[in-house]
Amino acid sequence: MKTLFFTGVLAVAGGCAHHIRPAVTEYNGDSVTIATPQHHPRHWALKAAAQEADRICRKGHGKQAEHASARKDSAARTNYDLFLCLN
Repeated sequence: MKTLFFTGVLAVAGGCAHHIRPAVTEYNGDSVTIATPQHHPRHWALKAAAQEADRICRKGHGKQAEHASARKDSAARTNYDLFLCLN
């Protein structure tokens, strides 16, 4: 019974990151900025942003995304994560 309970909890917790919709705000081939809402837990939002940045960097020039910096816009309740597209 405990195993079933923990499996259910993990399934629910693991699925939460999929509801975050990261948005590309800037892209120039060498870097990409991804916006995520602040109302999600930061580690989930950062994971979603990293996956989107990786997808964009691979699609553009076959590069990998590496997190460089983060900026918070409290008024818009949005995080902006800058990723460098590196070989």
